[in-house]
Amino acid sequence: MDLPTPPDPFQALLMGGRLPALLVGIVLLGWGERLYRVLVVAPGVLAGVYLAAWLRGLFHLDTTGAIIATLVLAGAGALACHFVEGVAVRSAGAGLFAALAWLGTPLVHAGPVPWWAPVVAAVLGGVVFPMLYRVALRPLTALVGAWSVAWAVQRPDQVWLIGGLALAGTALQFALARTGGGDASEPKKKPKKKK
Repeated sequence: MDLPTPPDPFQALLMGGRLPALLVGIVLLGWGERLYRVLVVAPGVLAGVYLAAWLRGLFHLDTTGAIIATLVLAGAGALACHFVEGVAVRSAGAGLFAALAWLGTPLVHAGPVPWWAPVVAAVLGGVVFPMLYRVALRPLTALVGAWSVAWAVQRPDQVWLIGGLALAGTALQFALARTGGGDASEPKKKPKKKK
């Protein structure tokens, strides 16, 4: 009786989706926040590139015109996606804070919920939530990356493994942000001149 040949481990990893999950998990652990920013603007860039290719054929643009159209439309698509993401985050924060105010007010105030409580909470959520979201982005992407790695190595139920990887990934992302000059929105300090 012939024994079946064992499967190639690389092919089993690739076909089962474990190798891509492992690679994505590793990238998310270390560079999740930066990758997230790329993923936000990528659809706009791709839409701009496809639109420019369509316009090139429609208007018979030469090479220079096609390059300019591609750059302009890709940039416009990236800006549009960045704007939409900002509006979505602010809207989600406003909705979340308004819902929390609506559900939480009866716990501290007897009687009906005042009309202004959800309104004030929505305004506060629109202002505060984007800051919370930016801080939470690193741990959340590290957690997704940790779970992806754990699933790839067939240990998705090992809480200590997922938690340890998530903590290490969060620390790594904060360290990389610190060594990379911090957030791009922070102004850089100028060196003092010596007299």
